[in-house]
Amino acid sequence: MDAFTGAVLGAVQLLNRITVTGILVTAFALVIYIGLYNRRSPIARDYAIVLACVIGMYLGDLLAQVSELDPRADSAELWLRLQWIGVACIPAASLALSDSLLRATGESSPLRRLAIRISYGIGAATFFLVLVTPLIATPGVSTEGLTHLTPGPLFYLFTLYYFGSVAWATYNVFEARRRSLTATSKRRMTYFALAFAAPAVGMFPYLLPVGWPAVFPLLVPWIGILLVNMGVGAAITFMGYTVAYFGASAPDRVIKRRMVKYLIRGPLTAAAVITALVLSTRVERWLDLPGIFIGLVASATIILMVQWFIDMVQPTLDRLIAGDDAEEVRRLQQFSARLMTTSDLTQYLENILAALCDLLRARTAFVTTCLADDEACAVPINVIIGNFTPDGSNGALPVPPDAVRSASALRPARTLNGANDAAVEGKPARRAFEAENDFIVWGGYWLIPLRSQDVREVLGVMGLAARTAEPDLSDEEREGVAVLVAQAARALEDAAKQRRAFEALERLVPEADDMQRRMAGTRNPAAPTVADFERIPVDNHDDFTQLVRDALSQYWGGPKLAESPLLNLRVVSEAMKQENGNATKALRRVLAEAMERLKPDGTRSFTAAEWMLYNILELKIMQNMKVRDVARKLVMSESDLYRKQRAAFEEVARIVAEMEREARKREQQTAWLHLDEPQPQAARPQPAGEADANEEPVIATGSSPRQ
Repeated sequence: MDAFTGAVLGAVQLLNRITVTGILVTAFALVIYIGLYNRRSPIARDYAIVLACVIGMYLGDLLAQVSELDPRADSAELWLRLQWIGVACIPAASLALSDSLLRATGESSPLRRLAIRISYGIGAATFFLVLVTPLIATPGVSTEGLTHLTPGPLFYLFTLYYFGSVAWATYNVFEARRRSLTATSKRRMTYFALAFAAPAVGMFPYLLPVGWPAVFPLLVPWIGILLVNMGVGAAITFMGYTVAYFGASAPDRVIKRRMVKYLIRGPLTAAAVITALVLSTRVERWLDLPGIFIGLVASATIILMVQWFIDMVQPTLDRLIAGDDAEEVRRLQQFSARLMTTSDLTQYLENILAALCDLLRARTAFVTTCLADDEACAVPINVIIGNFTPDGSNGALPVPPDAVRSASALRPARTLNGANDAAVEGKPARRAFEAENDFIVWGGYWLIPLRSQDVREVLGVMGLAARTAEPDLSDEEREGVAVLVAQAARALEDAAKQRRAFEALERLVPEADDMQRRMAGTRNPAAPTVADFERIPVDNHDDFTQLVRDALSQYWGGPKLAESPLLNLRVVSEAMKQENGNATKALRRVLAEAMERLKPDGTRSFTAAEWMLYNILELKIMQNMKVRDVARKLVMSESDLYRKQRAAFEEVARIVAEMEREARKREQQTAWLHLDEPQPQAARPQPAGEADANEEPVIATGSSPRQ
């Protein structure tokens, strides 16, 4: 019986170490995810701090367990003390996270902000006391497989502070849930509220005050520890799912899909690989093979199987995530899977030409087409196989361009015989190649126009080296050429349609990006207010100045300019009309105009006080000069330059804010003008001769005022 209990205890301890490792991997992966997609959200940043506390605590716990297994190591107590970095700071981090949630619902409290700062100070002091003094945790008392510290005189005071802060933070989260008004935000806040307290409650060092008497089975506390750790892992995952929606500029469907794929490819795969490596050391004696070999084989197998699993279930998973939008997602998946790139088209045409050369025993064949809509194609697509005459080089066609133009000029109702170039009038249109008359003989080549299915457009020209002076095909060759010509024409038609679809998507992308940024701005736990739909809070001076400063710091290119929230300004939208829809260039234009407005009248001077701010911006931003060179040119110290530069940024922010107010005023005036325009009256049907004598006759026009 003792042997069985020992085996079960060893299995539980091993499973606990695997669980702790999984928590560490998941927490670290979620921190990376937040850094990639949610770094602009205060809620996500505070949640990342909570995850950092979880990582600090569980990393120390795992290292303490591993150290205890090694009889040569004597560092378990050190790791038990170092893990207090997470225990000491988790109350402050939880309180800060709950405050961010409440502030997202419109409930702001200076008292809570002060309490958060005090809590972080208490956490830092607590960790210092644990690390260098016995006031909170004295040297450890060890039992077999269950090492822990003992409480110091200040431990119970810390316990009161710990659970008091966690209780306050939990209350704030439930209050934020209560303030949520939309059904979606209330559902997500419910998930968050149910999981919120689990990390803080599960991380508290309960063994310090109670220990574990040796008369009781050691299996009981280890099972409890395992269950608590599993709960913490599930809790941080649920919280991460909720936090993923804050600050992300993408539709909910995209966020959900991205989150699920990331968890499968990242934490789940990493945890499975680590589990395989740990278990390999246990089974090596059963298989009489090196454990490292078993672990590497198992890890590689798991990685490959996970990728296979994702590829197999991804379409179904996407449709399940989409819910009511499953049919639209299915169409998008089909469109993505069936796209034909230029390389795909070239390869397909090469295969057709190879079959054509093999069928007609020709040494050279080519296809030329242009997918652009303009009449004169600047960059045609030429596909050539085989050996052609020395005149063709550098990808040029083996026939003169005028021959191709003659072939492409053919229309369905007009066929051209290569022998006499005579038009055959009155002959019905033909869908594709039917007989030798469809060829155009030009020099040593036969040319065939490739037409669309409705025979209204010539999409390209197929040509091949002539084997005889006049086309003379057998029935089998004629049927084969007809099939190949039809396939080439169909490929060109599909490629042209996809090119037009791509061009339409390119025009929609800026509008879609703008709409996604607006959706992200209104994704908060409470009901959105009118301010949420404003492009940017211009009146918030500090935040607005910081945004302008960031954009100016990367004026000539960079993410702070290309991804700036300033792109949502109305004045930027107006400038986009002059920059062909390019939002980044429009923002640069607005900033340049703001700096130009700062320019004084008169002759420029590098020493006059009224020119100082403009000179700093013009030299530092427009000319991109180094700080040292700017300071030397303006005859000032670098520290003085930095002070005046901050003032210059504030002035630019003030001018941009004024430009935005002017743009909003213009928009409102335009809206009022449209409202003041006379609206067309609905015509009332009347019998002939019964019109009101006082009514003027109504003259219908072809247009109406825009509402």
